[in-house]
Amino acid sequence: MKPLIYSHNKQYLEGLLSELCNFHMEGFQICKNWLKPRTGSPLNNEDIQQYQQILMILKEIVQLMEEIKIGIQLNQLKNMKVFEKVQVIVAEKLGIEPEQAVCIANYTYDLNIDSLDTLEIVAALEQAFNIQIPNQVASAPLTLQKIVSYIQSKS
Repeated sequence: MKPLIYSHNKQYLEGLLSELCNFHMEGFQICKNWLKPRTGSPLNNEDIQQYQQILMILKEIVQLMEEIKIGIQLNQLKNMKVFEKVQVIVAEKLGIEPEQAVCIANYTYDLNIDSLDTLEIVAALEQAFNIQIPNQVASAPLTLQKIVSYIQSKS
C-alpha cells in the first residue's frame, strides 16, 4: 500500500514504507499524529519537507532497532552455545547427564562437586575456551550461569 499525500501543487509523496507510516513508539503513532491536524488541507512544500525528514528519521530508528534486535539475538545464541559447551564439560567430568547440569545448579550443593572435581572442571573449561580462570573465581560458590557469564566476559 503506497500512501499518497497531496500538496496544493498536486505534488505527492509515493512509496513510503507502510512500516514507517504505521510506526509507533510507546503507543504514539508518529506519522498519523503528525498528519491528523492537516487532514483535508493541502500540504505546502515546507510541510512535505518536514514530513520527509520525519520519515527519514523513522527509517533510521527502524534500522537501528533491527540492528539492536539482531545483536541481542546473536548474543543470546552465543550465550546458549557457551552454556551448552559448559554443560557438556561439567556433565562429562561428573559422569552425569547434561540435563542435570542446569543453569542455576550450584557446583557444591546441587552437583556435589568436591575441590578435585572443581579443579578438573576448571582445567577443562580453561582449555575448551582458551581462557584463564583465577582461583578466586574458581573457589567461590559457583552456579553454571556464573561460569557461563565469566567465560563470556573473557571471550
